[in-house]
Amino acid sequence: MSNLLFICALEQEQNALLEQLGQGYKIITVSEKLSLQCYHYSYAQHNVFVCLSGMGNVNAGTKLALILERSAIDQIVLLGVGGALHCDLNIGDMVVSNQVIQHDYCSSLDQGRFLMKPGELILDEHSAENYDPVLISLPSSLSLDHLNEQTITIYHSIIASGSEFVGNATRKQQIHKQCQGALLVDMEASAIASIAKQYNTPFIIAKTVSDKLHSDGNISNDFVKFLDSASKNAAIVAQHIIALYLKG
Repeated sequence: MSNLLFICALEQEQNALLEQLGQGYKIITVSEKLSLQCYHYSYAQHNVFVCLSGMGNVNAGTKLALILERSAIDQIVLLGVGGALHCDLNIGDMVVSNQVIQHDYCSSLDQGRFLMKPGELILDEHSAENYDPVLISLPSSLSLDHLNEQTITIYHSIIASGSEFVGNATRKQQIHKQCQGALLVDMEASAIASIAKQYNTPFIIAKTVSDKLHSDGNISNDFVKFLDSASKNAAIVAQHIIALYLKG
């Protein structure tokens, strides 16, 4: 028996996935106090769980830890939407990655600003030499290198994450440069990656572009306008991820 967990930050993301998967689920209450529930789908020897975490790293990390304390999860997928950090990405494109870098967890010293892995600390320039702040998933049987959906363009790239809604093109460009050429930014991936590693569970981040890299102030407008459609694209790709998982 194997267990696959999808975590969505927003109701629109979760609803799109549930609509794609259909009605054959059971509801499991993880925490009444936090109103945390999982939708459980059973496929022969495989279980698929869908959970709503709420927006941001604090919500995502807390909810994931509670689930992992209760259930033996074999694979985590953070599914939803994010912001494009490169002009080549369009609304509805997807970025898939097993690598995350937190753009707002850093040590600001006289020698410069150094990004770090959550929970670690750089105190001097010497400690920063050859330091890599990237969170990389444990090896997984779920390989998405050949993930394909004819109607959706899929990129494979490191993802930047932090507790900031990035609604400014200049800030997006800074994060792209700062985070080793990351193509997409979100608000939950670094917490998911950090908690997953502490629980020795593989993770994948799969996020659809809901807002492009604009120079005209339309980033926030994009997010509001295209959240639903981007969420539907994410749900379509999730079906392919499940199919690959069931084959494994």
